[in-house]
Amino acid sequence: MATANPQETAGYIRTFFSMGWAVLRGKYKFPWISVLSTLACLVYVVSPVDLLPDVLPLLGIADDGAFIVLVLALWKKDLSAYRNAVAQPKPDETVVDVEATRVERDEK
Repeated sequence: MATANPQETAGYIRTFFSMGWAVLRGKYKFPWISVLSTLACLVYVVSPVDLLPDVLPLLGIADDGAFIVLVLALWKKDLSAYRNAVAQPKPDETVVDVEATRVERDEK
């Protein structure tokens, strides 16, 4: 079972705000599926109607927890995709690899 590293978690939080700022400036396409999944998760957790009622010991809370874990995994995937997109050079940035050679002139 993987444990959460506090530094890694802090990095994902910083990435979340960086991604939000990039979305507001129109520099990155917004991951709507993550937002809709988060809203659905919040409604499901708060709602008294569940697949497994909360009155069942452990099982009622486990289904809420499983849904939360799935949404967090989706966000982690989107944040990693944003990190990769930021790390790659932009298509409008041209990189030219040049090799310089010295040309000697014949002096007469």
